[in-house]
Amino acid sequence: MNKTLKIILLVLALLVAVLAVAALRPGQPIAVAVAADVDVPHTSAWRTMRDLSVAHNYVPGLTATEIITPRREGVGTSRKVYQTGTDYLQETVTAWDEGHGFVIRLHRGEEPMKPFRHAEFHYRMAAVTDRVTQVVLVIQVEMPFGQLGSWLGNSFARPALEGELTRVLAGLKYYYETGERATDADRERLAGAVEVIPASEALES
Repeated sequence: MNKTLKIILLVLALLVAVLAVAALRPGQPIAVAVAADVDVPHTSAWRTMRDLSVAHNYVPGLTATEIITPRREGVGTSRKVYQTGTDYLQETVTAWDEGHGFVIRLHRGEEPMKPFRHAEFHYRMAAVTDRVTQVVLVIQVEMPFGQLGSWLGNSFARPALEGELTRVLAGLKYYYETGERATDADRERLAGAVEVIPASEALES
């Protein structure tokens, strides 16, 4: 075995060892937040936000929403959001702040939304004026594979999450303001009204 090949194999072995150690160490959650002003009063915005049966009217790719628990709002309420046919994701409310927002866990049965170890979605709102309400959306996920997963998530998943969250909030803005189901054209047109903000600030508010 020549010297160059030995060096290459040694570097590869060290790289594998580093990746293995990183995969064993606990990773940090990845959080992405977006905000937009919605041109409706706070009371109207909250009335729409608390209705957990309307997500398909603004979330891209959803075809229907089904509440699957006796209660329809508050902690413990659970819904299925359908993409095509019987393909669904389950969302369960884990925190409820009356008049201001809630948190939902994204899962299917006992398993978290793939490929994450945990995933949750935060809805927040606050009055800006008597006719304008700021809505903030945050998605927080835990990647598999520890620190390695966190690095991969920040490098590759974060941009995709920012783009998807922007589309969700653009659709939400349209639906809240018009009462009509958002189209991809509506989301594209209103995407410029959505701002990516520091998730730490959004989660502290």
